Amino acid sequence: MKKINLLALGFLVTFGFSACIKDGETFDPAAQYELEKPQIEAYAIANGLLQHHDIGGMRVYYELVTEGDPTSYQYKTTTNANGQLDIEAPDIQVIFSGRLLTGDDPVHKNQKDEGDETSLANRNIPPAWVYAFLPREIRLDKDGNPLNEPIKFGGVGGLTADGLKTGSKIRFVSPSLLLFGNTSTSQIPANSPMYYEIEVVNIEAPDSN
Repeated sequence: MKKINLLALGFLVTFGFSACIKDGETFDPAAQYELEKPQIEAYAIANGLLQHHDIGGMRVYYELVTEGDPTSYQYKTTTNANGQLDIEAPDIQVIFSGRLLTGDDPVHKNQKDEGDETSLANRNIPPAWVYAFLPREIRLDKDGNPLNEPIKFGGVGGLTADGLKTGSKIRFVSPSLLLFGNTSTSQIPANSPMYYEIEVVNIEAPDSN
């Protein structure tokens, strides 16, 4: 069963990908966010992203453009080998496009016109995506029964009330620490806040095998 570990992602967010720092360098995630914050806020206002959610002291602005099919998937908990609660990580098929706040051309997008297939547990998926997909509260156990007390992923929950479903469309702007942190790729410089549009072509429970 594919899972999203509640503690692991919280660790990454809290420490701002500090493991990616080169020897002899220091990196202050809080200071980096303060540098990005005015740019993120200005971009959100200019692009009509009026809702926001705070994650680890950082603010993600978003708009749920289309809610999607509410019956297509229900987010559930599962348990790990230590008996602790994790979140079941659905298999997803998405069409997505991400761009830097300083440009109009996509620098991160799917490779297939019909959408790319992956799992929300994929280590290459940025934390901001996980928060975009998950609901504000997880209310069901692995068998689909109501939990005695709903849990919030990372202590704050996802961006939206019910999470993304098949047909959902969301757009958001995120700080770099919830994306690729202080690492760089061929097209994405280190410490880059970004704007994303994601359309969920399909979402379903992971293959038990």
